Amino acid sequence: MAKVRTRLPNVFVGHPFAGRFPVKKFRKILKELPFNVIYGNTDLQTKHLLQIMKSNIGKSDFSIFDLSNWNSNVALELGLAEGLKKASAKKYYIVLNTRRSADVPSDIRGIQRLEYTSYDFKAEAGLGDQLVKYILGREYWVKRIWKAIPEADKGAKKRVMALRILAHLRDHEKLTLDNIKTIARGTRLRDIDRNEVMSRLRELKLIRKIKNASAYKLSRKLFR
Repeated sequence: MAKVRTRLPNVFVGHPFAGRFPVKKFRKILKELPFNVIYGNTDLQTKHLLQIMKSNIGKSDFSIFDLSNWNSNVALELGLAEGLKKASAKKYYIVLNTRRSADVPSDIRGIQRLEYTSYDFKAEAGLGDQLVKYILGREYWVKRIWKAIPEADKGAKKRVMALRILAHLRDHEKLTLDNIKTIARGTRLRDIDRNEVMSRLRELKLIRKIKNASAYKLSRKLFR
């Protein structure tokens, strides 16, 4: 039986950098999710850079490519991922903003993709919802969080907050009470709901309270 990976994933992400593609909005969503993200290079012109791309894709657990604005660099990265997939069975996912691009080129039209219309968690068609539902939701710890936080009674918002907390602790050593309020901004969760999220994460032994401080830290090496 295959060993279950209990750390959260390293993800290679390719997306357009030029034109009207909203890089900041796109990256903001990924920053709120507990990935370790490696972004594709903006200028693939030399063999050296191609080797770097292959290395980065190869050491990631899976890749995500946004084809909303058809871009030659992203297409090249996708081609590299397809070649590595055949060699190592690594997965990749295509995402597409249907408001920016009605379809992908005919050569890859048959490949399954995730379609979204906005850069948020507010609607089912939001990029955040699609990434969580179809990609991140398969991860071991995310499944455990989903089981601990039922979908009913603001469950969807509580789950998003839980993921944001882990993402914060990916980038910072501790989580303060002020951080919790900031993370919960926009979810309209009350103090009792926020406390429930914290309790569930503590019960799962993902976070623990720092001794003699009103702050928390990771209790597991989720991002090693």
